[in-house]
Amino acid sequence: MPPASLRRCKMMQNTLSYYKSSDFTRDNESPDPEFYTRPRFVNHLDTTALNTVEELYLRLIPKDSRILDLMSGPDSHLRSEIQALSVCGLGMNNLELEANPILTERIIHDLNVEPILPFPDNHFDAVINTVSVDYMVKPLEVFSEVGRILRPKGLFIVVFSNRMFPPKAVSIWKSTKESARVDLVKNFFKLSGKFSIEGYTESKGKPRPEDDKYFHLGIPSDPVYAVWGSALK
Repeated sequence: MPPASLRRCKMMQNTLSYYKSSDFTRDNESPDPEFYTRPRFVNHLDTTALNTVEELYLRLIPKDSRILDLMSGPDSHLRSEIQALSVCGLGMNNLELEANPILTERIIHDLNVEPILPFPDNHFDAVINTVSVDYMVKPLEVFSEVGRILRPKGLFIVVFSNRMFPPKAVSIWKSTKESARVDLVKNFFKLSGKFSIEGYTESKGKPRPEDDKYFHLGIPSDPVYAVWGSALK
């Protein structure tokens, strides 16, 4: 396998041959460790949408899997019925990771500085990324690394919605219409060269839960989109 520096250089070339460097700039370019110093114990989706995410993971992830929660926080949205062998959380805030009860391992790692993942080849059965792909400044490098650390035919499931922290979301995400973001994520899978795209789903228009702070506005539940692929070896 090529050394990390060569892999990083190759993926940077692939990224810039398809996208402009400005596509992955952000309004707030301050170091992410500073931005994420303060823990944010908030749900990024309403409870109806989160239930949709949990059901998706339960349906797709085989039992007895070794799982990586990429860009993890205080909740991995993994039900106990999955019966995971292990769940590693890789994130930016130690207090958030410590509050996540399902994690068996916790790693602080800034993907936007170092997209090379600190794991050996063929280490995980499944990798999940929940409502965080819009913050990746080096998505092709990260997707390529996920393909490396997954076992053959292991799943990478990317879930997203229309909610975000705009100052830290990359330019191309904000400039892409919501309906076209699925194709954007599919392109990340394709251009990484490490995956066969296996499926896509979306959930929109469900009733917003009555206990949600936006219920009085009469708007539907947060939309949920997901794209998943299996690792090519």
